[in-house]
Amino acid sequence: MYKLICTDIDGTLLNTDRYLSDGTISAFAKANLSTILASSRMPSAMYYLQEGLGILEQPLIAYNGGLILGTKGKVIESNTLSIDILKTLISHHNNYTYNLSIYSHDHWFTDKEDVWSLREINNTRVTPAYQTATESFEFLKTKSLGIHKLMCMGSSSEIDSIVTFLSPIFGDHVHLYRSKDTYLEITPKYIDKAKALQTLLEKEFDFGMEKVIAFGDNHNDDTLIKSAGLGIAVANATNALKKLADYISPFTNKEDAVAKAIEKHITLL
Repeated sequence: MYKLICTDIDGTLLNTDRYLSDGTISAFAKANLSTILASSRMPSAMYYLQEGLGILEQPLIAYNGGLILGTKGKVIESNTLSIDILKTLISHHNNYTYNLSIYSHDHWFTDKEDVWSLREINNTRVTPAYQTATESFEFLKTKSLGIHKLMCMGSSSEIDSIVTFLSPIFGDHVHLYRSKDTYLEITPKYIDKAKALQTLLEKEFDFGMEKVIAFGDNHNDDTLIKSAGLGIAVANATNALKKLADYISPFTNKEDAVAKAIEKHITLL
């Protein structure tokens, strides 16, 4: 019998309105299991979804495992990049027009309002602090804060150039995750959602991964789906993730894939 649901958000849980459908909210309520959201998002971009599911103040996994929060927001583990990578990236960014977003704990900094930042605001319901990357670097340095994630959004050629620029310098220390041709997420190399969930289970629960049903759609969900007791890929998932899944939903996230799988595998048991 499963005791916990762990689910990705974007491309997995959310509908066309970038929110939770009534069917999804109902399915989670009926299942009545502990639920952990695991995402590349910052914590503030996950709280409104926790509230919608009635699990506010419950543990969550932010930044793909870079920041693990326990009950009531207690920091269980924080994995950050050195601000040196930002200092290096600024020299590249000065010659291009891509959006550089800087995330540390619940801070989001970017230098301008553009199509990319507006899209993220719409998707996450969080508004960044607008300031130059150099000002953000100085803030983090003064506050002795590391970086949980850097996100670069721009043309595919600009993103290519970032990967080419950073890989020889920081390739051994960072993970360059390209969720789309126009999106690049830069995080500490050896974090992932499965490791983060295992840490949470050890700290806050009394069972292991075999009691977890997990949902995902993209490469950053691979280890989670592979390690869970029941790993489920939505229909719009990558082919690689589908090969790792125990069950492939015939439905996409826009068709309430998670809700229908919960009804199939949990609430009908």
